Amino acid sequence: MNQKLNDIYSFLNENRAYNLPVQIGAYKMAMMPYNTTYDKVYALLYSILNSQSQLKMDKSAVFFQTIANSDNSLNSFAGFLKTLGASSDMPITYKSMFQLLTKQPSWGDKTAALFVKAIYHTHIGYAKELHFWDDAPKILAEDDELFLPVDAVILYLFQEMGNPCANSFSGINTYLKNKMPNSNFEVWDDFWFWGFITQKGNDDKRTMEFNEAKYWNMLDAPKDKETIATTQQLANQFIDLLKN
Repeated sequence: MNQKLNDIYSFLNENRAYNLPVQIGAYKMAMMPYNTTYDKVYALLYSILNSQSQLKMDKSAVFFQTIANSDNSLNSFAGFLKTLGASSDMPITYKSMFQLLTKQPSWGDKTAALFVKAIYHTHIGYAKELHFWDDAPKILAEDDELFLPVDAVILYLFQEMGNPCANSFSGINTYLKNKMPNSNFEVWDDFWFWGFITQKGNDDKRTMEFNEAKYWNMLDAPKDKETIATTQQLANQFIDLLKN
């Protein structure tokens, strides 16, 4: 299994260019229409929270009311942590943001991980025009960490790998960090992209093959014939790595 993980990680690392425009495009769509830091962060929170398939709006309303009524508000990384309930001695880290978000109404592990990942991406150079918090950490400190936003796509990939760990958010994140402690966890985020475009069907009726329809529904994925053909070849390679 270690060799399989190494091979998959190498594949993801070598082909990061395919998911990058999709991610940047999603962040731009959420934030670029807005001018102020407050509005950009609010829009990103709204976009990610509403990605849930069964959002409980009564609970999400409580969260947004908390944001609106806070003096610390959304104008800085540290201020946002304080709004979420950070104590004075809590480290200003992405891990802290994740932990605090998971305690908020309607936020679960996956959506918290998605938001924290988005903040990290937009402050490490993905697109300079997306930066909005000057105090956001530009690198991960030794005591900091990111989490893979585990959803049905990721769960199915691990099922296809033979369920080497507990098939859950915590099980998969712990497994990857224990088995691949020196890997760049940001690279593992592309696992979802390749899993998404290689799955057809839902729940227990999923199969693995290149799903061109899903690719075409990714707004910022390049649509020229050459890129699609190359993506299909790489998708088939990804499936082989996963299954063999």
